[in-house]
Amino acid sequence: MKKFFTGMLVLLFALIVLRPAAVDAASTRVDTRTGKVDVYISSQDKGSFKLEIRQGKQVRYHDVYKGKNHFNLNYGNGDYTFALYQSSDGKRYKRISLLQKTVRLIHSSAPYLHSTQNVFIDRVTSRLASSLSRSSYSTSQQTLVTSRHVGKTIAYDYKKLTKLTSTYLPDHATTLRTKRGICYDFASLNAALLRAQGIPTRLVMGSAKGVTGYHAWNEVFISGKWRIVDVTRDVTEKRTTTFRSASDYRASIYY
Repeated sequence: MKKFFTGMLVLLFALIVLRPAAVDAASTRVDTRTGKVDVYISSQDKGSFKLEIRQGKQVRYHDVYKGKNHFNLNYGNGDYTFALYQSSDGKRYKRISLLQKTVRLIHSSAPYLHSTQNVFIDRVTSRLASSLSRSSYSTSQQTLVTSRHVGKTIAYDYKKLTKLTSTYLPDHATTLRTKRGICYDFASLNAALLRAQGIPTRLVMGSAKGVTGYHAWNEVFISGKWRIVDVTRDVTEKRTTTFRSASDYRASIYY
């Protein structure tokens, strides 16, 4: 009996000691119905991290930071692999986890409804989205009202573009406080506001007719179709926001 209790104490001690390490370990979770991917990196995890999302020949890499990270799936239904890599020097990476999932989305627009690393829905964004939302508006009306608010509130910052790092991510609180931003900030903020209102919205990067260099805009899912809104150009061209022609845009990547 003494040996039994001694064994139980050892087991209890092991559970107490080991459980925090298990909880704090880097982890990846995937909701195969909504297309949401969550990656957690604990404060104890050392080095830098990247997430590889692969479906067939299609692949995308994301930088992953300490704490909670949110991403979405952009390749639709199918079999995916999610590989998490760690590096101690920022150059050579080793795979530390591999997850395989079969994705069957509840709707093709589902991945564009939640908060992600590039379209982060924080408290400031949620409050503003709620203040702009009206139950009497159609999806089309709500989209234009919200987008026009962004265009009236934020000015284009021509100097900011020359100061950005390759890992830059929009910060909506800063954008709203300074009332300035570049196309990435406009498109990210607008997408966050619309998603917070339950409207599927993409942040799109690529090229556009009449725009020099890389550009960012939004595609909003309305009545079964993706419709283009470009708040940045509305601001720089001093025009009221309305839906744009898809033939003027060529997408390279969706978020």
